[in-house]
Amino acid sequence: MSLLWLRVGFTQNSNDCSGAIKICGDGIISTNATGAGTQEILSNACSGNENNSIWLEVELVKSGTLGFNIIPESLNNNIDYDFWIFGPNVTCDNMGNAIRCSTTNPVMAGLDYNITGMKDGLDDVSEGPGDDGDSYIKSLEVEAGETYYVLIDRFAGESSFRLEWTGTATTGESPFPQGPETNKPQDLFECAPNNTSAEFLLNNQAQISNDQNVEISYHLSLADATDNISALPPNFTTSESREIFTRVENKGNGCFDIVSFHAVVTQGPRVQETLVMERCDLDDSGTEIFDLRELNNLTPIDTPVNYNFSYHLSKDDAENSLNLLDYNFQSTGEIIYVRTEENQDPSCYSVSEVTLQINTPPRQQVVGIIQPQVNSNFNTVTLKIPEHQNYEFSIGNSEGPYQTSTTFTNVPAGFQTLYIRDSKACAIIETEIAILGYDNYFTPNNDGFHDTWQIKGIEKTAESNASIFILNRYGKLLKNMDISSDGWDGTFNGKPLPADDYWFRVTLKNGQEFNGHFSLKR
Repeated sequence: MSLLWLRVGFTQNSNDCSGAIKICGDGIISTNATGAGTQEILSNACSGNENNSIWLEVELVKSGTLGFNIIPESLNNNIDYDFWIFGPNVTCDNMGNAIRCSTTNPVMAGLDYNITGMKDGLDDVSEGPGDDGDSYIKSLEVEAGETYYVLIDRFAGESSFRLEWTGTATTGESPFPQGPETNKPQDLFECAPNNTSAEFLLNNQAQISNDQNVEISYHLSLADATDNISALPPNFTTSESREIFTRVENKGNGCFDIVSFHAVVTQGPRVQETLVMERCDLDDSGTEIFDLRELNNLTPIDTPVNYNFSYHLSKDDAENSLNLLDYNFQSTGEIIYVRTEENQDPSCYSVSEVTLQINTPPRQQVVGIIQPQVNSNFNTVTLKIPEHQNYEFSIGNSEGPYQTSTTFTNVPAGFQTLYIRDSKACAIIETEIAILGYDNYFTPNNDGFHDTWQIKGIEKTAESNASIFILNRYGKLLKNMDISSDGWDGTFNGKPLPADDYWFRVTLKNGQEFNGHFSLKR
């Protein structure tokens, strides 16, 4: 049995008799009468007029009694629904007076319910307005082949309603014409690559009905489908997913059913829109071979096996699948485009922009050292390197940590290895740097550890003339030695000196001097 199940307000047509909704199948209706049409009930036994109205056309295929219940969704007694019935076999332009009507107000009548309708066993055929009546009147005596018009009007309050049919005519098979047999259609999916629009062939929904005696139309709203207006063309184009309401109408009796499906617009494979693919120019040629197949694992967001890939020099070529590049592509640093298309539907694709970047490794550098102060074994130094902003640095460990700053703290004195790499970690070079410093103490006891004292980090070749002076606390010169010597052994004129603090002064080739003190321990 077909079901007409309405959940939204109707357009102006159903507010008038000429646009009445035909009752088919089991006849159950759930809706909200909204808005008044042309006033068509000015002279009737039940005073009233149209406020928020809906008209129904009721054709009978069975005889018996026919009643109904109008059941507001809200239990609030301020919800007041009225109704009028015209017929049998009248026309909208010549309806005559209502043969049944009820305009009783539930609150004014002191009722504890807001339901109204017709039922068997009653005698009154009209009631109202106001406190007159109990909201129920006598059922109709109907014959097969008769047609009636029912006007339902919401006089007060705000609530949708449900209409259920009663009476002997409803026993067994439905007293109303059968609507067309329909099937729930499947959703349609179409691709709109790169934010374009998708075209849906609506007539392909043949599975909606196998009945040849039906007329099918497609609409963007339930109201349009109900009133059979604003039908969509067979080739429907949209840039966003839409719910499509399908009206299936029996050509013989005018009964219709409405089923819906979704026209789903997909935007093509989910991909990263921009990527960078990098290679190191280790041979300084300015060109590198890129294996573009590596992009297959980078471009799509989900599983790569669901897609086919091609590579192009222009976005236009990618969108039209023209001028494919070889997987092994020799590049000087171009921008290329990757077309990612679905295996099952090659017309559904997305395009990613890929920058092929050739990184230049660091070159051997002349490194200058700025050492504002010479401390014992832990110094602060700043590197002087051209274009240092392109590199990262580590002292003493090729594994890092690397830093972009050229200033290092707590650097041990002596000759250290400086590691330089480009910011892309393309390659690492190393060079030796000299950090001036000295030990805080020495122990000249011939045990092989700290037996002499010497300045660290001075280039012996470059500073062959550097002078180192060692003095006691009274300023007496104890030792004058150069950088090439093995250091001071803690003696003066061949005799061991006592444990004490001693001072030193260093004069470099460029005239720079620095001094400090250290301890001799016995």
